[in-house]
Amino acid sequence: MGSDLNMIELSPQTLEKAFLELNEQPQQRQNAITELRHRIQLQSLQGCLADEFLLRFLRAKKFNQDNAFRLYTNYYILRLRYPDIFNDLRPSLVEHVFQSGVVCRLPQPDSEGRALIYFRPGLWNPAEWSTNDIFRANVLVIEELLLSWPAVQVHGVIILVDLSGFSWRHAINLVSPWFLHRAVHFLQGSSPVRVKAVHIFNSPYMFSKIYSTLIPLLKPKNQARLLNIENKNKARRFSFTPTSGDLWKTLGHLQFFKVFLKE
Repeated sequence: MGSDLNMIELSPQTLEKAFLELNEQPQQRQNAITELRHRIQLQSLQGCLADEFLLRFLRAKKFNQDNAFRLYTNYYILRLRYPDIFNDLRPSLVEHVFQSGVVCRLPQPDSEGRALIYFRPGLWNPAEWSTNDIFRANVLVIEELLLSWPAVQVHGVIILVDLSGFSWRHAINLVSPWFLHRAVHFLQGSSPVRVKAVHIFNSPYMFSKIYSTLIPLLKPKNQARLLNIENKNKARRFSFTPTSGDLWKTLGHLQFFKVFLKE
C-alpha cells in the first residue's frame, strides 16, 4: 500500500484550496482513501491501490466516492480499449515528439498555481510520425505532472494550443473521428486531471470549422472552458499570467522546453 507522503509537499495555501474547492479534509483523507480502495477490491479490479494514486481520483471528483470510483474504473477501461496508445508507454519511445516542440509543459505554473501544457501541432510533420505518438506524448506529460507535481491535482492545468503553422494537412489527421473521440474520452471522465481551460490562439481562418466540430463532443462545462482567443467575433484575453514573467519571453528562453526524457 502507498503512503500519504505527497501531501507533505503541498503548501498551506494549497491545502486550504483543497478543503474549500475539493472537500478535502486532512483528518478524513485516509478514511476516504481506505473506503475507495475497499470498493475497488470488492469488484476485484486489478489496478494500482497505492494511497497517493487513489488520492488523485478523490481530488478530481471532490471526494465523492461514487464519482471517484467511476473515474478510476474508466481510467483502466480506456487503457484496455486502446492498447495501441497505452501499452509500453515510455517517454523514450516518443522522444521525437518532445524534441520537435509539439508537446511540452512549462516549468512554472501560472499565478493561480495551474500547470501550463503547451501544444503546437503546426510543428508536426504528419509524414514522419502518426497522431498516436502525439496522443501518447500528451498522456505522458499529464501522468508526469500528476506524479511529480502533486499540487496540480488541486490547482489543475491550463492547456495552451498554439496553432501557428497549422494547416489542412494537420487538421485532416487531428480532427479525424479516431483522434477526437479518444482525446475527448481521455479528458472527460477517464483521467484524474482537472483541466481548467483550453486556450487556443493564432488560429487560422479554417479553424472555425474544426471548432464547430469539436464543441458538440464536449460537456457543457468543458465547452465553456474551450476559448478560441483570436476568434474575430469573440476576442478574449488570456486568463493567466506565468509567475516567471512574460509567457513569450519564457518560451523564447526555453526554445520549446524539452520535457522529461527519462524512463
